[in-house]
Amino acid sequence: MPLTFVKLSDGELKKKAEYFATSDFSRVHHTPRPDLPISKTWSPIPYFVPSRHEESIEEIDNFQVRPDDVWILGFPKTGTTWTQEMVWQICNNLNFEKGKSIELYERSPFFEQGTIFSFQSNSQAMGIIDTLTTRRIIKSHMPAPLLPKRIWTVKPKIIYITRNIKDVAVSFFHFYQNIFGYKGSFDDFIDAFLGDAVIFTPLESHINDYWNMRNESNILFSTYEEMKKDLQGVIEKTAKFLEKSYTKEQLKTLEDHLSFSKMADNASVNFTEHLDRFGTIINCETTKDFKFMRKGKIGSFREEMTPEQIKRFDEQIKKRHEESKADPELLNIFMGTTY
Repeated sequence: MPLTFVKLSDGELKKKAEYFATSDFSRVHHTPRPDLPISKTWSPIPYFVPSRHEESIEEIDNFQVRPDDVWILGFPKTGTTWTQEMVWQICNNLNFEKGKSIELYERSPFFEQGTIFSFQSNSQAMGIIDTLTTRRIIKSHMPAPLLPKRIWTVKPKIIYITRNIKDVAVSFFHFYQNIFGYKGSFDDFIDAFLGDAVIFTPLESHINDYWNMRNESNILFSTYEEMKKDLQGVIEKTAKFLEKSYTKEQLKTLEDHLSFSKMADNASVNFTEHLDRFGTIINCETTKDFKFMRKGKIGSFREEMTPEQIKRFDEQIKKRHEESKADPELLNIFMGTTY
């Protein structure tokens, strides 16, 4: 397998990357795979992962992908949960009552969960997914080079969701604090994020890899900003992509179900009941008023980032975009200026 794990050396950056029971990290270097021609479109930049990820890499790579799978892919805090609920409802005949009675993580499992937390087994998580008999809707935050190889040969439906980088960073910081038990400051987290020392960074490459594959017939590329501005349009586009047909009235009902206020109050998707359990496991109290679904706003980074922090992000994003010679439209997606 053309993956090489290089451990992050001790130092300030490693210290700023640490979270609950996780202090060993690696950068995963990858090269194009002769058996996967599409891998030639992927960025050569290494990705950041907990070192224990290496223990599961063979099992991940050999995972049995099914043609009727739907994979919801995207960096953390880009709108994957929102997309999961939309896709599950579209694929399950808008069965809102059933959806409310079964938590989202059961209806749409998180593929690599066991590689992120030391107290979970990735073999167990993937084993559960493998036993599902109905159409599987699987979520993963992993970059393209780390996904099971059969995704690229079996070609199931893939929906990739992304979001402007600064909003992602702020939202992920709160998630790191309250779910990962992160003890660093916001400044520390920004240093780690910009230093590609946060899980599955660099985000620019993560997005770029899927952007380069967006014209594949089995891939739908979407953005959080697009969902906020035109949710009905995204629902219609997604239903068509999944080859499902609904009346305008039905789609309007789904749009209402997916509104931020309804999602935030929906116990099957908002993870409220699990926050205290996570706090107990990681021995960390959640921040006052923390919610898994926090604000659901475009550009809310301005409420928490200083002008200096915003400048740091903007300068690095523009520099990397220029160096990678990426599509000009991608810069708008990185910066959140598309809408």
